[in-house]
Amino acid sequence: MVEDSTRCLRRIGFSLAPVVLALAGCTAGSGEGLDAGGRPISGPPAGNSDFQEIQDTIFTPICTVCHAGANAPVGLRLDAANSYAMLVNVASVEAPGTLRVNPGNPGASYLVHKIEGTAATGARMPANGPPYLSQAQVDLIRGWIAAGALAAQQPGSVLLVTSSIPGPAETAPSGTNKLMLVFNAAVDPARANVNSLELRDATDQIVPIASAVVPPGRANVVEIALGAPLAAGSFQLAARGSGPAPLADMAGRVLDGDADGAAGGDWLIPFDVAGGTR
Repeated sequence: MVEDSTRCLRRIGFSLAPVVLALAGCTAGSGEGLDAGGRPISGPPAGNSDFQEIQDTIFTPICTVCHAGANAPVGLRLDAANSYAMLVNVASVEAPGTLRVNPGNPGASYLVHKIEGTAATGARMPANGPPYLSQAQVDLIRGWIAAGALAAQQPGSVLLVTSSIPGPAETAPSGTNKLMLVFNAAVDPARANVNSLELRDATDQIVPIASAVVPPGRANVVEIALGAPLAAGSFQLAARGSGPAPLADMAGRVLDGDADGAAGGDWLIPFDVAGGTR
């Protein structure tokens, strides 16, 4: 069956609206609607409904049977809060030289290898198959990746933490030495550092953070490396929206840490590390 033309254009990531708007903003000879290089000024990329469909019909009902929470296989969480950040431009654990999702290149994406059963390591996914994903489901994932692997939603009006690993009140595995924060917008790498984050243990002592970086190709993620693996016990991570060095996005919007709709306040994430009592 020939695919509906609107559906087809959406699958390849094409939308007439941004083009029409860009042209409308470029008044001939005035420079209005153009950047310093004479190019049309564009807003944030549109959300991608294919990814939302993938999340709603594949990842959430099928994959999160295993791939969720602290014990997710190879650390790959495919719940709605974490799936995009854990897939796009992230190196595979089983095949470190291959990205889980390589935007624009489904054939070089380890996710595709796993669902098609062509990966050299491990079982075909989903692990509870057969039946495995239908060809239509595989094609949906391949089409989303080929179109650039866009996220499902546009950034909101304020910078927020949308997820963390470990999550609030979650028990992380023994030996945890890395933490991750996911935001609703691209984080300014210059503002993501050891001064904008703080980790404390149950005795309120500061736990050293070795580094905090925005990894390449993952603009809405901050990866935190600790100076040493965490001992068993309780901890609290603070993402600063207050003080002299708050986190901010690329538009300069400071983190809304207390989620009141305005910049400021700290986002607090309590979690435990397995292994008994400290």
